[in-house]
Amino acid sequence: MAGHIRKRGDKWQAIIEEAPDPKTGKRNRIYRTLSATTKREAEKQLRELQTEVDNKTYVKDSTVTVEKYMLDWLETYIKPYKSPTTYASYSLNVKSYIIAKFGRLKLQDLTTIEIQKFYNSLKVKSCCSDKPLTPKTIRNVHMNFNAALKKAVQLELLRKNPAEYIELEQCKRYIADVYDTEEIAALYEAAKDTDMELPIMILICLGVRRGELLALTWNDVDFDTGLVSITKNYVSVKGERITKLPKTQSSIRKIESPKQLVKMLREAKIDYACRKLKLGSKFKDNNLIICQEDGSPYAPESFSKKFKDFLIKNNLKVIRLHDMRHTNATLMLRLGISAKVAQKRLGHSTYATTMDTYSHVLEEMEHDATEVLDMGLQKIL
Repeated sequence: MAGHIRKRGDKWQAIIEEAPDPKTGKRNRIYRTLSATTKREAEKQLRELQTEVDNKTYVKDSTVTVEKYMLDWLETYIKPYKSPTTYASYSLNVKSYIIAKFGRLKLQDLTTIEIQKFYNSLKVKSCCSDKPLTPKTIRNVHMNFNAALKKAVQLELLRKNPAEYIELEQCKRYIADVYDTEEIAALYEAAKDTDMELPIMILICLGVRRGELLALTWNDVDFDTGLVSITKNYVSVKGERITKLPKTQSSIRKIESPKQLVKMLREAKIDYACRKLKLGSKFKDNNLIICQEDGSPYAPESFSKKFKDFLIKNNLKVIRLHDMRHTNATLMLRLGISAKVAQKRLGHSTYATTMDTYSHVLEEMEHDATEVLDMGLQKIL
């Protein structure tokens, strides 16, 4: 493949002659301004460019900026195919971190070392505040950036992905702070005869996620069988409340309720009908099980705050609302319910997820089982 270099001002330029267009016969040339400072370096870069063209890994020079490309990637490859919450999360990472740092830079000028330095700096101070980002947040930013640049390679905007070979700090495994049986009893005692009694009972018995709890309607309860259908997830995206499908396909499930909860749900449905009759046109009939006095839905964040305020007011150990799901799982395992059954009730996509999440509980149970076996053997042998 013919090619040569020439000096233009203080820069070297490579010119490669490809085969003419078979239809028009028009000459087909590739031009590239080189970074070389000497003729020898320029000749070496020319040979490298010829190899790229020959191997079909050549990428034309482009002035597309990181900002332009990342916004196009979000709108074209993320928004139409991901959930509103996932898109909002990706968009936040892209705009707050990636564009804030690299937005004006040409996409093709990105380098691995600059991306690595950027991630390293986020461990000290984020772009949005003086606080460092957690390893998990940095990993999420990288996941988005890496996926976008991988797509840029497929679109022939980049020859290789500069975010591919990056070193990231390992995320510390989160161990949920759960309630033991005495704390569960104290929690329920404090919730009795308050508007927190029913949601707390549902969380203790069914271990649903926050969005699943707030999306439950009376149509989801089969009072004859005690089965509660989890088919929806209530989320907040930029202040707008959205009802969507649960997290995964396995999250769509039916959970059998203890008789105590079924009884409580029957009473709550009667109370719902009474409030609806009392308030008349002022009642917001959304058919929600967990709702405000006038039937209005809770915003997910405000319900989490309501739960936290309830714990503080009653001098109970403060845990996250989501830790009630972990409390339910731990309680099931400690009561002897198999991890396989727990997986189904929790809506985990795989058995491995359940085993990995609650391995510490299972290890403690194994120790207890060993002690019981040891005592039994002493009696036998």
